[in-house]
Amino acid sequence: MKGIFVFIICIVISLSSSFAQSHLPYPLDTIDGKIYYLYTIERGIGLYRIGVNFGVSQEDILAANPQIQKTGLHFKETILIPAKELTLEIKTDTIAEESSVTTIFGEDIPEVEDNDSMQIEMGHLLGRSEDTIRLAVMLPLQADAIQRDKSMDRFYDFYAGILMAVNKEQQQGQRIEVYTYDIGKTTQKIEELLTDSTWTKVDAIIGPAYNQQVAMVSDFVQRDSTWLLVPFLSNVSTIESNPYIIQFNPSTATEANTFASHLKEDSAINCVLIENSGDENIPQSIAQLHHALKENNISTTTTSIRKILADSLEGAFVEGKENIVIFNTEKYNNLQGIMPHLLKGYSKYHITLYSQYSWQDEKIILPQIYTSVFKQHCSIPSSYEQMYQEIFGHKRASSHPYYDLLGYDLTSHLLHMLQQATGRDRQTSIKQRSWHGIQANIHYNKTSSQGGYENNVIHIIRK
Repeated sequence: MKGIFVFIICIVISLSSSFAQSHLPYPLDTIDGKIYYLYTIERGIGLYRIGVNFGVSQEDILAANPQIQKTGLHFKETILIPAKELTLEIKTDTIAEESSVTTIFGEDIPEVEDNDSMQIEMGHLLGRSEDTIRLAVMLPLQADAIQRDKSMDRFYDFYAGILMAVNKEQQQGQRIEVYTYDIGKTTQKIEELLTDSTWTKVDAIIGPAYNQQVAMVSDFVQRDSTWLLVPFLSNVSTIESNPYIIQFNPSTATEANTFASHLKEDSAINCVLIENSGDENIPQSIAQLHHALKENNISTTTTSIRKILADSLEGAFVEGKENIVIFNTEKYNNLQGIMPHLLKGYSKYHITLYSQYSWQDEKIILPQIYTSVFKQHCSIPSSYEQMYQEIFGHKRASSHPYYDLLGYDLTSHLLHMLQQATGRDRQTSIKQRSWHGIQANIHYNKTSSQGGYENNVIHIIRK
């Protein structure tokens, strides 16, 4: 028997186009080798609207349900809707040997016979093996949105990386099931999911993306002893008390302490803290950085934007030292007016801007120093690039950080950690804490005796 993971990838990546309409929460059935949605007619809906919702023609619906032409549509009647997008012809040389059944959006896909060319059919879930790893993915994909928010593109890229990592492990013989849930931006769908009696017990959950969602899932995984990998948040509120949370982004406190420790090694450093009266509340990350500098006895001086705009750098800036300028804002737009004045003083004072990672696309002339969980440069294997294009039919996104690589690195590491859990014992401590990924190196530290794990690999980058 051959696996069918490549088919899943193809379906998922097309969510933003033709598959968006066919991704609907209806059961599937296979009749005479063809795949159909089982749709129960809702009140006030006609044949035209049904066709639009499912992305099929009225003629296709009538052909699948010839009785409609005689009796018409009836409320609560179940009819067949052709699911053309869910059938895909593929070649066996692209499919992993002995890979598992893989599920997408709660729909299950059976194994298929070994043929040179075959039709993939969605149907019932086959029996599971004890060596199968089961992953749940919770992301705001907005697959059913008429017009998807462009900011959601990163989640699609991230998801593609997840599937790439799973595909690689499947090719090496690991059985993996993936359950994907499009949960939006609120907690509503998560609440429905976690209270549903059909919820599948999984080994780990990847996601969600927002604080309230993570808080809700956090309670569930602690009760169920399931790993929760949080890929996008830095300060998960329950990590200190929940041993099943794995947080990829270091906390802002960890980031601040790491940066301060780095500066402590250089005595020729002077940190210039610049106050901005327009910002009443200093961001937590900046406040923690100020505290870390003080705790590490790093030379600091304080000035204000008002003084710098008056070309007054004396007193705060020190000749003969590197003056690292730290603003009390994370918004670069607040700082554009001050940059010419800092440039004017650069010839006298060695000025370096403490920059936010999100500022890297800004045209900043001054030297910068900043922290990042990502490598400054990463060498992407040509085999990865080639496989990505073969599977998804297009090139990868070119903007850094590469969210597909983030999904790939995190999932690859997670799968290896789960493989080490004897008998799928999820309560054992993480054994393989370190991982050298393509874009990110990872090392998970336990936050406390009762807490979860936090990545503490932070790169200090100058540019």
